[in-house]
Amino acid sequence: MKSGRQGREEILARRRLHARISKRMSVEPWREPDRMPSGAIRAEQAKLLHDRTLGQRPRFYADKRFTCVECGTEEVWTAAAQQWWYEEAKGKIATRANRCRACRRTGRLRRSQERRVHVEGMVDKHGLEGAARRLCLTVSALERMRARWND
Repeated sequence: MKSGRQGREEILARRRLHARISKRMSVEPWREPDRMPSGAIRAEQAKLLHDRTLGQRPRFYADKRFTCVECGTEEVWTAAAQQWWYEEAKGKIATRANRCRACRRTGRLRRSQERRVHVEGMVDKHGLEGAARRLCLTVSALERMRARWND
């Protein structure tokens, strides 16, 4: 049987060991080097205030490699594209690129075709004015949309 003092010492030793292991294995992505890497673009902190993140905002953007989740190709998310996404498009700081340009293009095309099938079905079922009312569009906007698809 152990005394209270021995038990406390074992607990403290275990805590020190766990702290040492977690310190070695911890990755802190919000901690960046003080100097900027070559080719990096400085971030404008005033344009990053839209995101109420708890961590630090990036001080610069550098090219980052990523693998597309759909096709598995290796791509580079350029510093200029990151700057546009975070500062101009007001994207969330925690988001990262995960699809290549070709997969994004095919996804947009697929969604456009699905939208076209849906709108044409609404026009067939409810007529032009009824479909425009149900889709919250004006009749002229719906006609322009259909003319663009028929070109």
